[in-house]
Amino acid sequence: MASKKKRGDISWTEEEFSKINLQDKRLNKRCQKIASDLEQQPTDPINQACEDWADTKAAYRFCDNAKVTPTKIISAHSGRTVKRMKKHALVLAIQDTTFLNYTHHPQTEGLGEIGKKEQQQRGFGLHTPLAVTPQGQPLGVLGQQFFERPIGEAAHTAAELQKLPIEEKESYRWIEAFQQTIELTPAGVQVVTVCDREADIYEMFVMAQEQPADLLVRANTDRRLDEETKKLSAKVESQKKAGELTVDIVGNDKREARQATVTVRYCTVKLRPPWRPQQKKLPSVSLTAILVREEHPPADIKEPIEWLLLTNTTVKNFHQATQVIEWYCCRWQIEVFHKIIKSGCRVEDCRLQTAARLKNY
Repeated sequence: MASKKKRGDISWTEEEFSKINLQDKRLNKRCQKIASDLEQQPTDPINQACEDWADTKAAYRFCDNAKVTPTKIISAHSGRTVKRMKKHALVLAIQDTTFLNYTHHPQTEGLGEIGKKEQQQRGFGLHTPLAVTPQGQPLGVLGQQFFERPIGEAAHTAAELQKLPIEEKESYRWIEAFQQTIELTPAGVQVVTVCDREADIYEMFVMAQEQPADLLVRANTDRRLDEETKKLSAKVESQKKAGELTVDIVGNDKREARQATVTVRYCTVKLRPPWRPQQKKLPSVSLTAILVREEHPPADIKEPIEWLLLTNTTVKNFHQATQVIEWYCCRWQIEVFHKIIKSGCRVEDCRLQTAARLKNY
């Protein structure tokens, strides 16, 4: 629990939300007050974090106010995040999605499907780009997107998904967050967007090439190449081993924390654009592919490390390749951030009765 502030002191949250603009001075002050209360008691629900019943009711009214939106709330913080980014030559913008589960609050309105259909879980998705230094120090959130999956709607088939414009796909959130990161990037700061396999979207690479903007994504598919070697994995695996290094594997619910010795291979590749029926033809994209493989894992390791990373950053030697791998290892910070929201701040315990209120909270 954070230490109580003294009279006249300004809390971190009051300073962080000092530029909040909800078109109402009273709402601005209430936002700062709620944030300050939750800062002091982050694990407690609203009614316990607030000083009295009057503050509690005011907090409930705030979350239900039509002038209050998640975008307006987060914009004040993201502005401070950008200010902190300006102090660094290199910043990583790590994207990821988590799903907030409110199935145990059946009266809550406006929720969508999450998880597998047979689980019949209800909630919504939260997608966040988090700015961190290459050493892993968090600088703040650059934005947040919420999305729901309609209840009872049949999932698209692979053929249907292929025909859908990228803007109509759920995965478009990765591209939107990437564009937002590009727009917020301070002059003179190199910002590398880092994503896991779900962001292996060809339009992401096109955006990175056309903007231009730095991007690092773990490959999910064995893409076709505009080269003599027809497949991505075959070309990278054919490269001579550039060296070895030791990486720290962060533990989670599925694995224990450990160190792994991996080999590194890399090469430049030219991706062939995928076929999109009745859609604009996409250009070829040139990237560096880096294969990170644990060739001699311990006997008790069932899933040895194997990452195929794709980046448009400069990789001309082993040292630069290891830098990219270190950036990818920082991706775990976004998982820690989401775990803090769920397990630390216990946002899934909140009973605000509607999805709109919960998003503001």
